[in-house]
Amino acid sequence: MKLSTLLAIIALIALLFPIEAFSQNAGKISGVVATEAGDPLPGCNVIIEGLSLGAATDLDGVFIILNVPPGTYTVQAEMIGYRPEAVQNVKVMGNLTTKLNFRLKETVIEGEAVQVSDYRIPAVQKDLTYKVQALTADEIKVVPISSAYDLILTQAGVTRQVLTQPVSSLPVFGQYATIPSDGLHFRGGRENETVYYYDGVVVNDGLWGGFSLDNIGEYTLNSFEIYSGTFAPRFGEAMSGVVNMTTFSSVLKTYNFYAKGYTDNFGVDDWSNKTYSGEFNLRGPIPGLKNTSFSFGMRDYTTDGYLFGYLYPNYVDSEGKDFSGTPEEVPMQYSDNLTFLGKLLYQPRSNMTFSIGGFTSETQRGLYNHYFKYNPYGTPRVYLNDYLGYFQFKHILSSKTFYNLTLAHYSRNFQSYVWDNAEYYAVLPQNGSAEFSFNGEDWVYFDSDFVRNEVAVDFASQVTTTHEIQAGATFDLLKTYLERRNPDGFSYLEWYDLSPRKYGAYLGDKMEFEKMGLIVNVGLRFDYIDPNREYVADITNVEGPVEKVDPRYYFTPRLGLSFPIAERAAFRFGYGHYYQYPDFYKIYQGLNASYSGYPRPNPRLDTGAIARGDLLEERTINYEAGVQTQVTDVISLDVVGFYRKTSNLIGTTLVEDVSGVQMNVFDNINYATVKGIEISLKKRFSNNFSSFVNYTFSKTLVSSSYLFQRPQDISRTFPADWDQPHLLNLNLAFYFPGSKWGFSVYGSAQSGFPYTANSFQPNAERGPWISQLDLMLYKDFSLWGINEQFFVRIFNLPNRRNIWWVYADSGRPGVDANPATSDDYTNNPAMWGPGRRVQIGLSVSK
Repeated sequence: MKLSTLLAIIALIALLFPIEAFSQNAGKISGVVATEAGDPLPGCNVIIEGLSLGAATDLDGVFIILNVPPGTYTVQAEMIGYRPEAVQNVKVMGNLTTKLNFRLKETVIEGEAVQVSDYRIPAVQKDLTYKVQALTADEIKVVPISSAYDLILTQAGVTRQVLTQPVSSLPVFGQYATIPSDGLHFRGGRENETVYYYDGVVVNDGLWGGFSLDNIGEYTLNSFEIYSGTFAPRFGEAMSGVVNMTTFSSVLKTYNFYAKGYTDNFGVDDWSNKTYSGEFNLRGPIPGLKNTSFSFGMRDYTTDGYLFGYLYPNYVDSEGKDFSGTPEEVPMQYSDNLTFLGKLLYQPRSNMTFSIGGFTSETQRGLYNHYFKYNPYGTPRVYLNDYLGYFQFKHILSSKTFYNLTLAHYSRNFQSYVWDNAEYYAVLPQNGSAEFSFNGEDWVYFDSDFVRNEVAVDFASQVTTTHEIQAGATFDLLKTYLERRNPDGFSYLEWYDLSPRKYGAYLGDKMEFEKMGLIVNVGLRFDYIDPNREYVADITNVEGPVEKVDPRYYFTPRLGLSFPIAERAAFRFGYGHYYQYPDFYKIYQGLNASYSGYPRPNPRLDTGAIARGDLLEERTINYEAGVQTQVTDVISLDVVGFYRKTSNLIGTTLVEDVSGVQMNVFDNINYATVKGIEISLKKRFSNNFSSFVNYTFSKTLVSSSYLFQRPQDISRTFPADWDQPHLLNLNLAFYFPGSKWGFSVYGSAQSGFPYTANSFQPNAERGPWISQLDLMLYKDFSLWGINEQFFVRIFNLPNRRNIWWVYADSGRPGVDANPATSDDYTNNPAMWGPGRRVQIGLSVSK
């Protein structure tokens, strides 16, 4: 049977035979409705306003409402003979249960008004068996950030990726420095060990890894959830974390819009990166169509960054010693992005919802390479074009049973080059000194496409008051295309066009034992990957027989539990196996369809490395144990300890062919361990302010930090290049409703990055601490019925010159211990972080 036929049959079954189903992002509201005397009220209707979701209580007065999108709602209980009661500001988080109980009074007067009260957040989230850091749209707006990437960096256990050496000194001469990446490390993991969901659809780049978080602005999301440790079996292909992003998901009755613009280019050059940003979002009903809503948004963002190259008009000296005249300043770490987002919702019945949505994004950016400081147009430009389109059908069979069907198409085109025409590379000869390039171009040329066509079915049913069964399956048809060329002659270094396949399925049971207070999440995940390639069976004999790679499949168990240890405290434990098949550029490394011996590799062609054809999945076993407690009515504390053991990591080893040719080979040789503790303290808004503080202490030990770099000693580990033992984040947000103004302060402090002063003790030394203090001031006002806000954001308020990395021989930035190098060469501005930036802006909403 053809695969396309199989997928069509599965989709048809999902529509015709409605299985109990589960949403990737949904939460649950449950509770008891009783009389004032405490007697249960069976048959009482509980409705979530604005969602057309509700349930009737059973004989014990218990109600359960599944498939509730994350957000804040008003929930009302109604029954003939009793006064209706509504509870406002009920907060629902994805994959968690919100407990809500009602006590109804008997009606004295017919048609008596609804009694309204505010929801009180419980002392502890009893069913929190995995740590989740969740933010709503209102919480996102009060943190001084510019994108989803900045938002994630404010969370516990997350650090940024920073290059800790010159680009030209990286393996393979820095050719891979321009490839896409999420640029984040979750609890000590490598880059791209996180899966990203947008409205329940995976948006990872399966060829290179990661997702462009900078494309997601402040008004795009309705909620934001981060899992950085253990997580449920519905999330696969991730070893370190999950980022769950959701947009609006309910039919709207009125129109609302949000618009925001800001810049730092207002006349003070020292405070400016020439940044301009405009964001707009409009939502509401579609005229003439009942039960339909739309959302349209766009974001246009451009910045020059803070790292520049220089062109000297009178430059004539090929040795680079005559820099006469006033130079032209050329931004080298610029970023330009234009993103459009949209969504349509149609709800023909209260229990059925159709949605069509997606986004398209175009990005162009540069990478600072110090070697090209005086030849800035000789560095490659990076082009990223992302597209997502999806269709979702959600069918609620009852308040306790529903299913979802998702069809999605995601694609990304990545290009990195100076010119797209081979003839242009021959115009200027390569010319430079040992320190700087003066003519010619960097030898980087990438052109790639990644496509994912996905069919997913998710389902769930609250089969009893104790057991919620969850299950689902995903079918991915992928396309990976890559050209990597040598611009000097334009010959292929790598070239392939392959179509791998991935399938996944999961089964889970969420058990809530109300009397004991015990919550247990148990599940199992299955993954199947067919890389659909041929390979040489013996890498030491590249002219030997060729075989087809066997598909990989594996099962990964997950367990999480929570139980109360006091009235205002609960203990939790999480354990799981998390396997991730490597990004396909690693799996296919060295393939070249232009080579006469293809699919055999050519060991005499410098490609950086050649991948073994039978590479295995990378594996992590995660453990975590924590306590959440309510310190006061508005202050909560979460403490968690974690341990991660990772194996089968892709690394480079030296292999000699039978002909005597030595080559670098990708193999599953590396491993790592991470252990640490996270402390998170959060105060909800009261007395005019809210705040959060999180601190992480961790140690990340690896056998190798770089993919293309052979480990010195495979039997030992050392601190990873991204290891930062201490990480502190805090935010204070004040708002004064009477005068309608407020301010927010965000600060961070973190250990410096390690470096190697003695080759026998890798990364034994450490750079200075890195810290930042940001401030946001804003004033709300109203004009013609429209809400406006004027704001000022100051990043790096003290103008601290943070040191990203230092020279290993001197332990200092900007100065090495080699007397032969010039001060101009050693004074690499990429060794420092950005200085103070001041942005002014205006937002309007209705």
